[in-house]
Amino acid sequence: MHAPTALTDTDIRVRTATQEDGDTLVELISLVDLQLRAEDLPGALDPMRHALADSDNGPLSHRRNHFLIAENSEGVPVGAITCGPAKWMSDPNRSPKIMRRKMVEHISTVHGLAVVPAYRNQGIARTLLHHAEETFRDAGYTVLTLRHDRSLTRFYGRLGYTSHNRLSLTLPTGELLSLLDRGWKHAFKILSPTVAITTVQGMPTITGALSD
Repeated sequence: MHAPTALTDTDIRVRTATQEDGDTLVELISLVDLQLRAEDLPGALDPMRHALADSDNGPLSHRRNHFLIAENSEGVPVGAITCGPAKWMSDPNRSPKIMRRKMVEHISTVHGLAVVPAYRNQGIARTLLHHAEETFRDAGYTVLTLRHDRSLTRFYGRLGYTSHNRLSLTLPTGELLSLLDRGWKHAFKILSPTVAITTVQGMPTITGALSD
């Protein structure tokens, strides 16, 4: 796992989450508007708790998942990012079965990026996201994706993400995979020089992400 990284400009340190951080992660990620009813939120975050118990000391903190926590100078958690395989990758109605293993090995998703209100606008979210991007890049991933509220389009654009109503991806078979989640915008960032952004059917499309 990655050692804590000092951020001298904000007196913030970033570390990988441990199994004991379950409540902390849930509390922080609950700050994000996941467009869920309050009673549905605990169940939606349960998989994250389970993943925290699953670690093999690989390049990511928890096998195919990566969880980071930002702490202030007193060791108080003030931000977090949670990443891992997207749900659509295992959905038979949204992705071909033959491609699923390769997708999980090449593409990951930011499920939640949160900062405590009093610590916002200090670059903490940007730092957490950059730390995650570097880890996934070093682990051989080619693309990092996420869903965001429409109001955050400029924020993610400044961080190098391409946003659109759909997530569009060309498969090695030549087929086009296009995903739409109403109420959200999709965004992605290229992590590998072997991947390109092309325009297909009027959409910015990821090309070459699943090539060997």
